[in-house]
Amino acid sequence: MKLERDNIPLNKDFPFQISKVILNSENSRPDTWHWHSYFEITCVQRGRGSYFVNGQEYTMDKGDIIIFNNVEPHGWKLLDEDMELLVMIFSPEFVAEKLSFFDSEYLKPFVERGSNFKNRIGSEEPASHEIRKSIREIYQEWENKKDGYHLMIKANILRILTVLIRAYQDKSKSDEMLKEKKNSMKRLEKAFQYINSHYCGKITLDEAAGAAFMSPSYFSTYFRKVTSISFSEYVTRLRISHARELLKNTDQSVTDVALECGFNNISNFYRLYKRHTGKPPREDS
Repeated sequence: MKLERDNIPLNKDFPFQISKVILNSENSRPDTWHWHSYFEITCVQRGRGSYFVNGQEYTMDKGDIIIFNNVEPHGWKLLDEDMELLVMIFSPEFVAEKLSFFDSEYLKPFVERGSNFKNRIGSEEPASHEIRKSIREIYQEWENKKDGYHLMIKANILRILTVLIRAYQDKSKSDEMLKEKKNSMKRLEKAFQYINSHYCGKITLDEAAGAAFMSPSYFSTYFRKVTSISFSEYVTRLRISHARELLKNTDQSVTDVALECGFNNISNFYRLYKRHTGKPPREDS
C-alpha cells in the first residue's frame, strides 16, 4: 500500500467540485491510498467495489454513499469491471467561515465521530435516499451553471450535512480526535515522501525515522498507530506494487524486476509477491 496526499486545487472563492468518475483496471490503483485536505462525499452510480478506511473494508454497491474527512487515508478496490461514481469534494471553508460558530455545526459529521458513525451509508438506510437526491441535484446545478447555481449547491450541501447530523451525530464526541489524527498525518508526511522516493533501494527504519525527526523505536510505534501497518510492511507493499507494474508493462525478467524493486532474495520475492497478489510473479509477466 502506497500512501499519498491528493492535492486537487479548489477555487478559492468557491472551494467545491463534483465530477462523474469511471474507475476501471487502467486508472484504478488498489495499492495506492490517498488522503486530502478537503471533505469528500461519494455516491456509487454503477458497479461494485471495496473501500478501505480506518482499518475497515466497506463493500460498496449502487446507491451506497461513503464520506471522508480531511485526514482519513482511503482507497478503492474494484469488484466489477468498472465503477461509476459521483465524487463531491469541498473544503471546510466552503461550509463554515472560521469565525462562525453556527456554520461550524454543519461540519460535525466530519469532525465528531460518535459510536454510531460509519463511513458507508448503505442504499437501504433512511438517510441515503435524501442524500442521493441532493447529490443528483447538485450535479445538475454544477453541469448547467444557471444563475444562482452556487447558492443552490451550497443549500443542498447544508441539507446533506443536516441529514448526517440527525442520523449519525453523537454529541459526546469532540473534535480532539480529528485534530490528533490530522497532526499525526502531518508529522509523518516527510517520512512518507522519503519512503516513496527511496523504497527501491536499501531503506532503513532509522532513515525513515530521521525524515520525521523521531527516534526509530518511537517512529515504529507511531507509524503503525497511524497507518495500521508496520513500516516494513508498508515498504514491502510499495515494492510489490512497483514490481507488478514492471512485470505487466516491460519485458524485464522476474529476477531483474525483483532486484530493481529492492528484493535481493529472489525466493523471498516470490513468496511475498504471491502473498500480496494471490499469484506468482510469472503469471503477471
